[in-house]
Amino acid sequence: MRREKEKIAILVRATPEKSKRDGDGHAVGVTGINKDGELLRLYPLRFRYGEGLVDFRRNDLLEVTVTKPENDPRLESRKVLDYVNLKQPAKDRGIKELILPLVTSLERLNIEGVSLGVIKPELLNIEVKVNSIETYDRQQYFNMMGDFLEKGEKSRMPVEVKYTFRCEGEEACRGHKIVLLDWELNETVRNIVRQERKPGAVEKKIKEQLFERLKERELYFIMGTHFISGTWMITGIFCPEKEGGQSRIFDFKREKTVNEMETEQPALNR
Repeated sequence: MRREKEKIAILVRATPEKSKRDGDGHAVGVTGINKDGELLRLYPLRFRYGEGLVDFRRNDLLEVTVTKPENDPRLESRKVLDYVNLKQPAKDRGIKELILPLVTSLERLNIEGVSLGVIKPELLNIEVKVNSIETYDRQQYFNMMGDFLEKGEKSRMPVEVKYTFRCEGEEACRGHKIVLLDWELNETVRNIVRQERKPGAVEKKIKEQLFERLKERELYFIMGTHFISGTWMITGIFCPEKEGGQSRIFDFKREKTVNEMETEQPALNR
C-alpha cells in the first residue's frame, strides 16, 4: 500500500483501547488537522501502561507515516505506521485559525457524508450518569471505556456524560443529545470520581466543570462517527485560550518562496 507523510496538529486524543493483538498493550487514536486544513483520523498509536503514557498531548505537532486502513472505509481515516513528535506544540490561536473555516453543523455534515467535523454548540443541558465510583484506577477505567466503545449500549461507561445542544447558526437544527468520549475530559471525570466518593457529589462537580464553566467560554466540539454504528460522538472539546499574537503553527520548517528570495536578494547585495 502507498505510504504518505503528514504533519499534523493534534486536536483530540481518543480514549485508549485495549489492543486485541497484544494482551498488555493499548492503542490510542487521534484526530488531527494538517497544514491544508484537512481533518484526519489516525490510528493506532501504541503504548503500554507502566512504560509511560503516550508521548504527545493535544496541540502537539506530529510527523506521521500513514497508509489507507484495510478495514475502515471512512475517508478521513489513516493507519499509522510510524510517528515522530516534533516537540513544537501549537498555540490555541494557531489551532483556531485552522478549524474556523471548518465550523459547520451536524445537519450539514450528514448531508456531506463525512465522518469528522467541527461545530460550535449552543449548550442547553448536560446529563451525568454515575454508574460506578470504584473505577478511579486508570487502567480499569479505560478497560470499561474500551468495552463501551466496542459493545455500545450493551456496556456501561463508568460515568456517562451527554450534552444537549443546538448547532449555532443552523436553522434546521432541532437539537442533539450526544455522548462525550474525549480522553482529557474523561481523565477529569476520573479524577473527580477519585476525589468525591459519593455519586451525588461526583455529578455536581462534573456539571460545574463541564457545563457551567464551559457555557462561559468560546467552545467548539470536534465530532466523529462510531466505526460500527456510524452515530456521531463528541470526541473532543476545544476552548481556545485568550492570548496575544503568534506565528502560524505550520511555519516551523516552511521553505521560502521564490518571491521571498527575490525580495531578500537586493538587501544581501547592499
